[in-house]
Amino acid sequence: MQAVREAVLKELKEDQQRMNQGMMDAIKIAQLALEPNGKKEDYVLAGETNLMGFSELAGRDNLKKLFEAFSQKQSVLHLLDHCMKAEGVQIFIGEESGYQAFDQCSLVTSSYSISDEVVGVLGVIGPTRMAYEKIIPFVDITAKLLGAALNPKTATPSS
Repeated sequence: MQAVREAVLKELKEDQQRMNQGMMDAIKIAQLALEPNGKKEDYVLAGETNLMGFSELAGRDNLKKLFEAFSQKQSVLHLLDHCMKAEGVQIFIGEESGYQAFDQCSLVTSSYSISDEVVGVLGVIGPTRMAYEKIIPFVDITAKLLGAALNPKTATPSS
């Protein structure tokens, strides 16, 4: 019983650390996107080196494809544009994204709005066997919080 309790506590602590890092990345992205005098980017990418920690993605060829896709932007932007046209959380598992670079990955995205106009997409890229039950609500609420922060009239994000 003690071993089970310790395993559960360890997993919860690891989840907390991942969520804290995810929130830090989201804040960094929001700061970069909202800088009034900053250089405007098509998209802001943070935490991409975390992909190296997943054995199913850590192969040199997989990482090379992913980082090339990130640097070339075209595939990523096309996929994110597609996500901006949809409401709610979007999930692409493996080949569903339509881009070979993401065949070994899953993407969980959600758009955010300013004055009821979708202005961006927030998402998480990870292995196809990611903990969807944790990532989906994280992406959803973070996008809602970002939208609420961008809309000073909005008191709290709606569920």
